[in-house]
Amino acid sequence: MNHSTHVFPSLPSQLTGQNLVSHAGLSILTNFLNALDFRRSSEDPLSQFMPATATHRPGKILGALTLSLVAGGEQATDIDQLRAAPNLFGTVASDATVSRFMKRIKKQPEAFTYGFATMTRNLRSKVWAAAGPRNPAQQATAANPLIIDIDAPLVHVHSDKENSAGTYKGGYSFSPMIAMADYGKAHGTGEVLAVHLRPGNKDANSAASHIKVLSQALAQLPDDFYDENGNLCGEKILVRTDSAGSSREFLHHLDSLGIQFSTSYSLPVIKERFIRAECG
Repeated sequence: MNHSTHVFPSLPSQLTGQNLVSHAGLSILTNFLNALDFRRSSEDPLSQFMPATATHRPGKILGALTLSLVAGGEQATDIDQLRAAPNLFGTVASDATVSRFMKRIKKQPEAFTYGFATMTRNLRSKVWAAAGPRNPAQQATAANPLIIDIDAPLVHVHSDKENSAGTYKGGYSFSPMIAMADYGKAHGTGEVLAVHLRPGNKDANSAASHIKVLSQALAQLPDDFYDENGNLCGEKILVRTDSAGSSREFLHHLDSLGIQFSTSYSLPVIKERFIRAECG
């Protein structure tokens, strides 16, 4: 007997010229998750956070939370907007079930981080492989490397929230260090590989933060970026940062991995003049 591993009901979509149905556009995302076999991909790395007999598996809960965010939700309880359309989203876990899932994650954060990273790497490998000739991993070479941008923006909050901090601009915020793959406008622009969460008062030029988020990003790359012995093919990657990434420690780390890099550095006016004089 065959059992469907779909996370959500698989429904056809077509243009009818009629008024829009609330959240009907999310069916594009539900079909995408089903095509990736999201439920099975999340089961092995994350099943430890759910009882073996639980009806709602990790894939179903994470899938519902993802849809809720796309639909404009701001917190876990906002998945109740999916319950209003069971024909589109099927049965949705109760708030209590989601809360218990979160509590188990909180008790084992490192295990969840590893499991989630394993899951997303497998999913990314599937998506990139399905891109055929546009696969960023297949296109990357030493002459045309995959670009990984690293930056630390300020994410402002309205009050002193947990893990936020005062910033040099005033107010409170977070300052996550983000690593993003940029594979060009002709191929869809890019995607986030890793995010290192930090309070708003963390230095933007922290070498430790750059190294940590880069390590997380490299672990997300498909097997095409590694040789048969599991060693990184660093020449197929170029890391790009602003002047915050020009610390010696971080640049030495990139060089040790054989990774190409592009960064900027502000020079004192007197040294800038010397360089211009030599070049002239």
